[in-house]
Amino acid sequence: MKYFEDVELQKIPYRFSYRKITTENYKGFYHCHQGMEFLYVHQGSGQIVVNRKLYPIQSGTFLYFQPYQLHHIQVDVQPDAPYERTIITLEPSIFEHYFASFPHLNVYFQHLWKNEVEEQVLQHIDNMSFISQLFQHHDTVFSKYQHHAKEQNFALLLLQLFEYLYAKGLGDPIENGLKPQRQLRYSEKIMNWLEGHYSEGISLDKLADHTHISKYYVSRIFKQETGSTLMEYILARRIRQACLLLNTSNKGIEQISIEVGMNNFSYFCQAFKKLVGMTPMEYRKKTTTA
Repeated sequence: MKYFEDVELQKIPYRFSYRKITTENYKGFYHCHQGMEFLYVHQGSGQIVVNRKLYPIQSGTFLYFQPYQLHHIQVDVQPDAPYERTIITLEPSIFEHYFASFPHLNVYFQHLWKNEVEEQVLQHIDNMSFISQLFQHHDTVFSKYQHHAKEQNFALLLLQLFEYLYAKGLGDPIENGLKPQRQLRYSEKIMNWLEGHYSEGISLDKLADHTHISKYYVSRIFKQETGSTLMEYILARRIRQACLLLNTSNKGIEQISIEVGMNNFSYFCQAFKKLVGMTPMEYRKKTTTA
């Protein structure tokens, strides 16, 4: 099971990936994101499980996922039928202050961020719709901004996006009062805790204290809810962080291995190649020259 769709939002507080294309086999897997995620499907067909509901995926489908909300995507990818999507991921606390000047929009932002929401999918949004044009425009102008202005430009995108989604009714209506705050599932609580501890020696006792369940039940409930073992997830999380460091820093590979919590360098290289499909050095060369 792979978890590489996520980003380290503590270091990169937002992500805008326009029309990302997959032409190879796309295996379904349960995963979650540290922040809020929006996914718009330009091409592709399949299904997704979110909030224990099954939804079809097709051209014009728009989906929203709350922080640490598990979801399972399956797409039928063929050589002549690629999976093409735009992905927006953000750490909501970083952008909260941008909504302060728009009280009603801010209430809606807080609602989607923290509260129980029933419907998280919009269907049949035409490719020529406002949202598609908004993403295209943002992709065109985003590269022109200097680093310090990119966040402000991204915030503008968010304000326009939330205004559109509010008009479309994504999530429950908020005029009649907010829903209670969403309660994380056990696996989501575990992933939340691991974000601050994955580079350490993992203690089942600490995990059990955090989730308030028996340490003998921690691994079982995680496997039951995600389909992956706890150790598989921890390994994937460490390798994903290593990918980020290889791509964004000049640190030595062995130093990165230690930093992500893998002191056995030989095992780190072996695990990296198994999960990523290439050695750490090959990955660094590929991503820095792309």
